[in-house]
Amino acid sequence: MSKERLRHRIVALGIVLVMAFAGSAIYDGWRLHQQIMFATERELGNLAKALAEQGARNLQAVDLLLRDTGEWWETNGDTLSSEAVSAALAARVVGVSQVNVLTLVDRHGMQRHRSRITGEPFADVSDRAYFQSQREATTDGLFINEPVVTRTDGRPALVVSRRLIDDDGQFDGVVTAIVTLEELKGAYTAIELGEGSALLLTLDDGTLVVRLPEEPGFQPGVQRYPELSRFKGAPLIDRSVSPVDGRVKLVAAIGVGQRPLTLTITRDEHEALRPWYDELRSAILRTLLLAALVVLTIVGLLRQLRRLEAGEAEKAALEARLQKAQRLESLGTLAGGIAHDFNNILGAILGFGEMAQQHAAPGSDMSRYLDRVMQAGARARVLVRRILDFSRSGVAERQPIHLQTVVEEALAMLRPTLPETIRIDALLNAGTAAVMADSTQLHQVVINLCTNAGQALGDSGAIEVLLKRDSTSLPQTLLHGDLVAGDYVCLVVTDTGAGMSPEVLHRAFDPFFTTKKVGEGTGLGLSMVHGIVTDMGGAIDIVTEPGRGTRVTVWLPLCCETPAPSPRTHPSWPHGNGQTVLVVDDEQPLVELAEELLAELGYEPVGFSSSEAALAAFLADPHRFDVILTDEMLPGMPGSEFTLQVLAIRPELPVILVSGHVDLALERRAREAGVTALLHKPLALQELAECLARTLQRSPHSPH
Repeated sequence: MSKERLRHRIVALGIVLVMAFAGSAIYDGWRLHQQIMFATERELGNLAKALAEQGARNLQAVDLLLRDTGEWWETNGDTLSSEAVSAALAARVVGVSQVNVLTLVDRHGMQRHRSRITGEPFADVSDRAYFQSQREATTDGLFINEPVVTRTDGRPALVVSRRLIDDDGQFDGVVTAIVTLEELKGAYTAIELGEGSALLLTLDDGTLVVRLPEEPGFQPGVQRYPELSRFKGAPLIDRSVSPVDGRVKLVAAIGVGQRPLTLTITRDEHEALRPWYDELRSAILRTLLLAALVVLTIVGLLRQLRRLEAGEAEKAALEARLQKAQRLESLGTLAGGIAHDFNNILGAILGFGEMAQQHAAPGSDMSRYLDRVMQAGARARVLVRRILDFSRSGVAERQPIHLQTVVEEALAMLRPTLPETIRIDALLNAGTAAVMADSTQLHQVVINLCTNAGQALGDSGAIEVLLKRDSTSLPQTLLHGDLVAGDYVCLVVTDTGAGMSPEVLHRAFDPFFTTKKVGEGTGLGLSMVHGIVTDMGGAIDIVTEPGRGTRVTVWLPLCCETPAPSPRTHPSWPHGNGQTVLVVDDEQPLVELAEELLAELGYEPVGFSSSEAALAAFLADPHRFDVILTDEMLPGMPGSEFTLQVLAIRPELPVILVSGHVDLALERRAREAGVTALLHKPLALQELAECLARTLQRSPHSPH
């Protein structure tokens, strides 16, 4: 290679690296901007919530004083002298520092009593807003008047009032408390709001009561900002032009409890982004220095740099694959533990619940309550299966599944969980098409795709679910997976949401990748869909564009034709004929449950909570038992090892092994131990009854 060509390549590489540094700086600046804005919004929201709670507690003390005073006056007021009433009011005010004066007004608007002398009493306050509001109110509620100036102290204050009611439930006057704004501001003055920040306390009509820090010439009750009333309720973060000074601000507002007040924290956007401006200047300088360094060093290190970059990229890829494998392995281990422990608890709930259903009167409230318990338990059981399916610890039971029925059931379950403003349009034309799959896994595919579509829509939009037959005569390569020639059933989920960028689309099915905020998603849903579809020999294609929505197409191989399943009827379960069943489980509630279930089915159960005790009972009388029902995860001696010792003495004895963590390794151990049947926890009554009947029917051993 000539020196000129080498020089040109060096120059070209230098330009690329400089542009890369510039792009990285721009991206880092954008990311820092997002982080600072998010942190500022969270800070303002938390601060507004904390200050609103403080204000609510202060007003609650005033409200309690008004309630207590009103009840006291309605009970004892007419029996006391004027001096005694004033003394009692003064004593009540002592414990509530926020209240300056406590006053009782009769139904005609005349001030009757005060907690302390503040000048001549008003002859008539019937024209005051608080009196008119309480007189015309139909319910007992708290009213806060616009700010007034106290006659004695000349300080701005709020008039907080509650109505009095006579024995006939009619309006009997008003009890009021004068709360000075200085006392109200006292809870907030110690808070450091930061540069460019302000605190506003407004009434429901937007009247400004408190402003911190105060501006020169500020007068409570003069300025009104009715647009702030829209922030009433939970903390709301907004970015808008402030009605106070016309500058762009971040605004966090929240209602003060159930009181007619709104607390607002504002901060100048420019002030909030000051660290970003500083970092931006520093990033520009760093980028220029790095660009200069690249130009000076790239000539001599070109070949070495290329080898180093290739080695680092390969190392990073290997480390990423190792970390992903370790995370998946850890999740698999965790899933196995959860399945065992949770299934033991869930087994007792579902088992005793199912027995209670059998004894509950049809149509009774108890029967309805038990139906809800069993529905919740069934959802919990599916949840454990989903965890096991993701970790590949679960063993899916593949059989021909009528796909259209599964989609209809999934959509019926999904509709109540979506906002009413989101519409689901279903066009299901698969007819009798069936796929070889596990129905629970197919249900997960539909739910995950439709849930993601609903989240992409936000508050409103439409989801279109299409199920149809299709075929291809030539192999095709889709976004995720390859299709061979043949017949397929296509599930198409289309939304009108924001769509995905190419970067997000590239990683959409990666485990642990999510575009949602922390706490709103795990990144496992689509990776689970990808794993299930791939295991079935299908493929996934996605068509999306930012701002134009997303269409996800799942291709599943058509295996055969099968009619839709008929509606389920009341089960009729086979019963035993007094056969003795040896039950072994380390959870005592599950032992008791199994004994109850077996007795209900006509068997004679003998339960033990340890494999050692069960083995001792078996050795004492080996021919006493007709069948053994044992858990696998037993402390000391697992169920498969217990089976080996039992069958060494009675090879013909049928053994049913039960576990909440059924995988290929357990199936292999069960076959090697000579287990007759393998069941998945938690057990259902019908499943147990049918398994026992099949096992005893195949067994040459005659029942007692």
